Amino acid sequence: MEPVSAVTAAMKEGAAQVLSESGEIAREARETLLGESGLIDQLDTIRHQSLESVIARNEAAIGELSLVEVNRLKGYEREVAVLQELQNAYPKEAGYRVESQCVLRDETGRIVLDPETGESRRVDFVVSKDGQVVKSVEVTSETADKTVQMAKEHRIREAGGNYIRDRETGELVFFPPHVRTEIMRRV
Repeated sequence: MEPVSAVTAAMKEGAAQVLSESGEIAREARETLLGESGLIDQLDTIRHQSLESVIARNEAAIGELSLVEVNRLKGYEREVAVLQELQNAYPKEAGYRVESQCVLRDETGRIVLDPETGESRRVDFVVSKDGQVVKSVEVTSETADKTVQMAKEHRIREAGGNYIRDRETGELVFFPPHVRTEIMRRV
Protein backbone atom coordinates (compact mmCIF):
# COMPACT_ATOMS: atom_id res chain seq x y z
CA MET A 1 0.00 0.00 0.00
CA GLU A 2 1.33 3.43 -0.95
CA PRO A 3 1.83 6.07 1.72
CA VAL A 4 -0.86 8.75 2.03
CA SER A 5 1.48 11.51 0.84
CA ALA A 6 2.20 9.64 -2.40
CA VAL A 7 -1.53 9.21 -3.06
CA THR A 8 -2.16 12.88 -2.31
CA ALA A 9 0.66 13.93 -4.66
CA ALA A 10 -0.72 11.73 -7.43
CA MET A 11 -4.20 13.22 -6.95
CA LYS A 12 -2.81 16.75 -7.12
CA GLU A 13 -0.88 15.93 -10.28
CA GLY A 14 -3.98 14.46 -11.90
CA ALA A 15 -6.08 17.46 -10.93
CA ALA A 16 -3.49 19.85 -12.37
CA GLN A 17 -3.46 17.93 -15.64
CA VAL A 18 -7.29 18.02 -15.87
CA LEU A 19 -7.31 21.77 -15.15
CA SER A 20 -4.62 22.36 -17.75
CA GLU A 21 -6.49 20.34 -20.34
CA SER A 22 -9.81 22.05 -19.56
CA GLY A 23 -8.13 25.45 -19.81
CA GLU A 24 -6.72 24.51 -23.20
CA ILE A 25 -10.13 23.24 -24.34
CA ALA A 26 -11.73 26.50 -23.18
CA ARG A 27 -9.12 28.55 -25.09
CA GLU A 28 -9.68 26.51 -28.25
CA ALA A 29 -13.46 26.89 -27.96
CA ARG A 30 -13.15 30.64 -27.47
CA GLU A 31 -10.91 31.02 -30.51
CA THR A 32 -13.24 28.87 -32.60
CA LEU A 33 -16.38 30.77 -31.55
CA LEU A 34 -15.07 34.30 -31.24
CA GLY A 35 -11.89 34.43 -33.28
CA GLU A 36 -8.59 35.64 -31.92
CA SER A 37 -9.86 39.11 -31.08
CA GLY A 38 -13.31 39.73 -32.63
CA LEU A 39 -15.93 39.60 -29.92
CA ILE A 40 -13.40 39.63 -27.09
CA ASP A 41 -12.38 43.16 -28.11
CA GLN A 42 -16.05 44.13 -28.34
CA LEU A 43 -16.68 42.76 -24.85
CA ASP A 44 -13.72 44.74 -23.51
CA THR A 45 -15.10 47.90 -25.16
CA ILE A 46 -18.54 47.33 -23.64
CA ARG A 47 -17.02 46.58 -20.24
CA HIS A 48 -14.95 49.79 -20.25
CA GLN A 49 -17.78 51.96 -21.55
CA SER A 50 -20.10 50.53 -18.92
CA LEU A 51 -17.52 51.17 -16.24
CA GLU A 52 -17.12 54.76 -17.41
CA SER A 53 -20.87 55.30 -17.35
CA VAL A 54 -21.12 53.82 -13.84
CA ILE A 55 -18.33 56.11 -12.67
CA ALA A 56 -20.08 59.12 -14.20
CA ARG A 57 -23.38 58.20 -12.52
CA ASN A 58 -21.63 57.71 -9.18
CA GLU A 59 -19.88 61.06 -9.46
CA ALA A 60 -23.21 62.75 -10.18
CA ALA A 61 -24.78 61.05 -7.16
CA ILE A 62 -21.84 62.08 -4.98
CA GLY A 63 -22.32 65.67 -6.17
CA GLU A 64 -25.97 65.54 -5.13
CA LEU A 65 -25.11 64.01 -1.79
CA SER A 66 -22.53 66.71 -1.24
CA LEU A 67 -25.21 69.37 -1.73
CA VAL A 68 -27.44 67.63 0.81
CA GLU A 69 -24.50 67.36 3.19
CA VAL A 70 -23.66 71.05 2.73
CA ASN A 71 -27.27 72.01 3.52
CA ARG A 72 -27.26 69.78 6.59
CA LEU A 73 -24.03 71.35 7.85
CA LYS A 74 -25.31 74.88 7.23
CA GLY A 75 -28.48 74.02 9.15
CA TYR A 76 -26.41 72.70 12.03
CA GLU A 77 -24.25 75.85 12.04
CA ARG A 78 -27.39 78.05 12.12
CA GLU A 79 -28.76 76.12 15.08
CA VAL A 80 -25.48 76.32 17.00
CA ALA A 81 -25.32 80.10 16.44
CA VAL A 82 -28.93 80.65 17.56
CA LEU A 83 -28.43 78.40 20.60
CA GLN A 84 -25.47 80.55 21.63
CA GLU A 85 -27.53 83.74 21.12
CA LEU A 86 -30.37 82.36 23.24
CA GLN A 87 -28.04 81.20 26.02
CA ASN A 88 -26.46 84.67 26.10
CA ALA A 89 -29.83 86.46 26.12
CA TYR A 90 -31.42 84.03 28.61
CA PRO A 91 -28.68 82.95 31.04
CA LYS A 92 -29.07 79.87 33.19
CA GLU A 93 -27.90 81.92 36.19
CA ALA A 94 -31.06 84.04 35.86
CA GLY A 95 -33.25 80.94 36.02
CA TYR A 96 -33.77 80.37 32.28
CA ARG A 97 -33.56 77.01 30.56
CA VAL A 98 -32.89 76.70 26.84
CA GLU A 99 -34.08 73.37 25.46
CA SER A 100 -33.72 72.10 21.89
CA GLN A 101 -35.94 69.87 19.77
CA CYS A 102 -38.95 69.99 22.09
CA VAL A 103 -42.02 67.96 21.14
CA LEU A 104 -45.41 69.55 21.85
CA ARG A 105 -47.36 67.53 24.43
CA ASP A 106 -50.67 67.65 26.25
CA GLU A 107 -51.26 68.15 30.00
CA THR A 108 -50.68 64.42 30.63
CA GLY A 109 -47.35 64.42 28.77
CA ARG A 110 -48.56 62.57 25.69
CA ILE A 111 -47.31 63.79 22.32
CA VAL A 112 -50.08 65.62 20.46
CA LEU A 113 -50.51 64.88 16.77
CA ASP A 114 -51.74 67.30 14.16
CA PRO A 115 -55.37 66.32 13.43
CA GLU A 116 -54.82 67.08 9.74
CA THR A 117 -51.50 65.33 9.02
CA GLY A 118 -51.18 62.91 11.95
CA GLU A 119 -47.66 64.24 12.62
CA SER A 120 -46.13 65.66 15.77
CA ARG A 121 -44.28 68.97 16.01
CA ARG A 122 -40.75 69.41 17.29
CA VAL A 123 -39.78 73.04 18.02
CA ASP A 124 -36.11 73.89 17.47
CA PHE A 125 -35.62 75.89 20.69
CA VAL A 126 -37.79 76.69 23.68
CA VAL A 127 -36.77 79.05 26.49
CA SER A 128 -38.50 78.52 29.81
CA LYS A 129 -38.45 80.06 33.26
CA ASP A 130 -40.41 79.16 36.37
CA GLY A 131 -42.31 76.34 34.68
CA GLN A 132 -43.49 78.35 31.67
CA VAL A 133 -42.27 78.83 28.13
CA VAL A 134 -41.19 82.44 27.56
CA LYS A 135 -39.82 82.10 24.02
CA SER A 136 -40.11 79.60 21.18
CA VAL A 137 -37.79 79.68 18.15
CA GLU A 138 -37.65 77.95 14.78
CA VAL A 139 -34.29 78.33 12.99
CA THR A 140 -34.20 78.25 9.21
CA SER A 141 -32.49 79.57 6.11
CA GLU A 142 -33.29 82.94 4.60
CA THR A 143 -35.51 81.44 1.91
CA ALA A 144 -37.28 78.41 3.44
CA ASP A 145 -41.08 78.60 3.52
CA LYS A 146 -42.32 77.73 7.01
CA THR A 147 -46.02 78.40 6.39
CA VAL A 148 -47.04 74.74 6.42
CA GLN A 149 -44.95 73.98 9.50
CA MET A 150 -46.37 76.93 11.45
CA ALA A 151 -49.92 75.96 10.45
CA LYS A 152 -49.27 72.45 11.76
CA GLU A 153 -47.97 73.87 15.04
CA HIS A 154 -51.06 76.07 15.36
CA ARG A 155 -53.40 73.06 14.89
CA ILE A 156 -51.44 71.03 17.44
CA ARG A 157 -51.58 73.88 19.95
CA GLU A 158 -55.35 74.17 19.33
CA ALA A 159 -55.63 70.40 19.96
CA GLY A 160 -54.02 70.74 23.39
CA GLY A 161 -50.30 70.55 22.58
CA ASN A 162 -49.37 73.32 24.99
CA TYR A 163 -46.60 71.65 27.00
CA ILE A 164 -43.05 70.48 26.56
CA ARG A 165 -41.06 68.18 28.81
CA ASP A 166 -38.14 69.62 30.78
CA ARG A 167 -35.34 67.14 30.07
CA GLU A 168 -33.53 67.85 33.31
CA THR A 169 -36.48 67.45 35.70
CA GLY A 170 -38.86 65.42 33.54
CA GLU A 171 -41.67 67.81 34.46
CA LEU A 172 -44.08 69.36 31.98
CA VAL A 173 -43.58 73.04 31.16
CA PHE A 174 -46.62 75.08 30.13
CA PHE A 175 -46.54 76.74 26.71
CA PRO A 176 -48.88 79.76 27.13
CA PRO A 177 -51.17 80.70 24.21
CA HIS A 178 -49.64 84.18 23.88
CA VAL A 179 -46.15 82.74 23.21
CA ARG A 180 -45.85 82.12 19.49
CA THR A 181 -42.91 80.50 17.76
CA GLU A 182 -40.59 83.07 16.23
CA ILE A 183 -38.89 82.21 12.96
CA MET A 184 -35.19 83.17 13.02
CA ARG A 185 -33.71 83.28 9.54
CA ARG A 186 -29.97 82.94 9.12
CA VAL A 187 -27.58 82.54 6.18
